[in-house]
Amino acid sequence: MRLVTLLSIALTAARTVSAQGEQAPTKATTIAGVVFDSLAMQGLAGATVQIADATGKTWSKSIETDPTGHFEFVAVPVGTYLLGFFHPKLDSLSLSGPTLRVDVRSEQPVVARLVIPSARTIVRSLCGAKSVSDSTGLIIGYVRGADNSMPRADGALNLRWAEIIIEKNGIRREVPTATASTGPTGVFAICGVPVATPIVLRAASATDSSGSFEVTIPPTGLLHRDVYVAPFTRTKVVVSDSAPAVEMLRGKGRLHGRVVGSTGRPIAGARLMVWGTGIETTTDADGAFSLGGLPGGTHTLEARAVGFSPVLTPVDIVHGAPGAAEVELSSFGITLDTVRVSAQRLYTSGREQAFERRLKTGVGHVIDEKEIEKRRPQVLTDLLRTIPGVMILPGQHSGEDVFMRGGQAILGSGLCRPDILVDGVRVANDAAFPFNSLVQTSEIRAVEVYAHSTLVPAELASLSGCGVIAVWTGARRK
Repeated sequence: MRLVTLLSIALTAARTVSAQGEQAPTKATTIAGVVFDSLAMQGLAGATVQIADATGKTWSKSIETDPTGHFEFVAVPVGTYLLGFFHPKLDSLSLSGPTLRVDVRSEQPVVARLVIPSARTIVRSLCGAKSVSDSTGLIIGYVRGADNSMPRADGALNLRWAEIIIEKNGIRREVPTATASTGPTGVFAICGVPVATPIVLRAASATDSSGSFEVTIPPTGLLHRDVYVAPFTRTKVVVSDSAPAVEMLRGKGRLHGRVVGSTGRPIAGARLMVWGTGIETTTDADGAFSLGGLPGGTHTLEARAVGFSPVLTPVDIVHGAPGAAEVELSSFGITLDTVRVSAQRLYTSGREQAFERRLKTGVGHVIDEKEIEKRRPQVLTDLLRTIPGVMILPGQHSGEDVFMRGGQAILGSGLCRPDILVDGVRVANDAAFPFNSLVQTSEIRAVEVYAHSTLVPAELASLSGCGVIAVWTGARRK
């Protein structure tokens, strides 16, 4: 909710009150200070600081903060003043800057401090005092058109994330969802969203839409992120001779940037792809890349390189300028065995006994711990690419989709979506939720694939008639 500052009232009053017959005081001083951004924990550059006489006299000045957020007013007469500031970041947070009352009684310099409120203060203001916690937070921003960057008043947002529920009899995974809409000014504020959890966000306005992209609320409890939407043009693309044509997103946008390691050294040969487009490229010797034919709006850029953890980062592709991104990849940790202990295998649960029984039958395809360690997958689909009957295609909204043949076909040539189970719990498998976000590769202990519904064991029953992919998680044995 936007607040009307005392500063604006004072400036209006100053224009209407006559100063005839009044003489400026002979004494004057300096008012200096800093505008501090409590969210970024640094000085706020480019803020417009204004000072106005609080008694209605026609005296006011304005100045812009330097790169460190500092400002200074000179020759300020003795009197009482209101001091405040304006900045686009305040508008994007739906806030008005605080107003400070300053009394100048001598020629001694005055030091003033103006601040953007802290994350917890903003969350408490918009969501209520009871909503402030260490486990949930706030996402705030604008839905904007990629054609002109103007806010959209009729925007709608959809959020999804994965949760692990620990119960008395076991552990299960759920995929909660949340929706929100923009207000008359195009701003949205979504309270009660989990902190430090990857959240898949997508926005729409009339016939325009963004892509699906991941965001994470930091420990401070506040994430400020504008979302850009644009018209979508879908084009049928043939990705292989054995797969049907898939509708991919296309446009006139461009994206360029660099991929570097944690030391800043460029990474050559890294693969980059924008979700939902099927458009890929690799970096050159300097780590640079360029992608064209992209749809406008906010989308996900996926970067991978051998020996590095994959990275997903949101990118804004807007009209008038090519998007830019610098991606930093972190190296995989290397663990060297020092002592290897052998012992008799003990079954710790009925689940492991059932897994061993299915493994001995030879039905289906099983990827065990040894094979996972050998392959070093970057994402879950890396383990499924070579399995007969499984087809990996670019996703229409997210990174990659997994299909099999049979069941209730949703694409040409009889392709359908298999049932997905994580630790025995059935989870969502649709175009909107990124398949590779279901589980981290470091958590995967084994994968079972049954590419035909007639081969699926009874305890892993296929409800879709399209086969089953069962993922088991936990610490791998060394």
